[in-house]
Amino acid sequence: MSTNEEFRQILKERARGPAHLGSLDPGLCERAMELILSGGATDAQIGGFLLVGRAVGDGPAELAAYARAAHSFVRTVEAPKGFPTVTVSGGFDGKLRTFNVGAAASLVAAATSARVLMIGGEDTPPKEGRTVFDALRSLGVSSPHTTLEAEDSLAEHGFAATSVEHYLPELHDLLGLRWEMARRTVLNVVEKIISPVPGSRVMVGVTHRPFLKSVPAALVHLGVEHALVFQAIEGSDEAPLDGNSSLVRLRDGETEEFCVPPDSIGLPQVTRARVPWKDAEDETRHVLAALEGGEGPVAALILYNAALRLWMADEEYRPLVRWVERAGEALRSGAALELLDRLRQPAPVGG
Repeated sequence: MSTNEEFRQILKERARGPAHLGSLDPGLCERAMELILSGGATDAQIGGFLLVGRAVGDGPAELAAYARAAHSFVRTVEAPKGFPTVTVSGGFDGKLRTFNVGAAASLVAAATSARVLMIGGEDTPPKEGRTVFDALRSLGVSSPHTTLEAEDSLAEHGFAATSVEHYLPELHDLLGLRWEMARRTVLNVVEKIISPVPGSRVMVGVTHRPFLKSVPAALVHLGVEHALVFQAIEGSDEAPLDGNSSLVRLRDGETEEFCVPPDSIGLPQVTRARVPWKDAEDETRHVLAALEGGEGPVAALILYNAALRLWMADEEYRPLVRWVERAGEALRSGAALELLDRLRQPAPVGG
């Protein structure tokens, strides 16, 4: 049987009549993703499969199966042994209405003690907003890194940012088809929960509340031991500081949902209305002011999200407020700006 014919049989199982639509066997999900990424399905087959899946919805076991298959294609990024690496991801399609502070938060966390890898994509549907890579380039940092550059940067600076184009090009090659489908599909979730660093701790920003149950459960199926899934600003890698948005922590197979009252960690409440998007130049100005020790809503969001990254890397499970304080020290001491300056330097010729 040809691979196209094999996928045709899987599609028939997926696209049954309305009275029979439901969950798809995880084994079929895994095989379908293998065929999609290896060229074993036509564009028409892939589009039909993904759009029917969107209409039906995917449970944790199905999400995990898709992710497991996709992970088998990943080009690994090797991180130095010892201190845990935290992989941070949000919407690969970027942001349109609010400042991008996730990159700055990751820099602050790396300047403190964490090892942070940011993952994402560019030209990803449906929004095609401003990505973490756009934010880094505005700060003078060349990005995204190739997988080898990411390995070097993690080892030298404790920070790297790489894109699916480099560590999972088979998924990147589907961008044209995904634009034609015009809707988010399971791929928009799967790309968030795959880290190229083996054994990495994972932070995932999601848009809709139902994903606070399905994504942590999928990570449990995948064997991830430490993760944080949170309702994010525009589905990005940034947790809001409004006191109402939920977070789910996964630790050793157990999940816990909670909220963080801003005053409990010494920070002011920040709503979306306090960080409106104007333009890239305005964003960069405010982010740099915060990295230079300035105060205000942008600085508070950076401190909070940096603290979450540090908290995820902490093997002693110390209180989040401790990491807010440590992130603040990185700003006041100039350590975060020093890291930014090092990352701005071009690599030595032949290095």
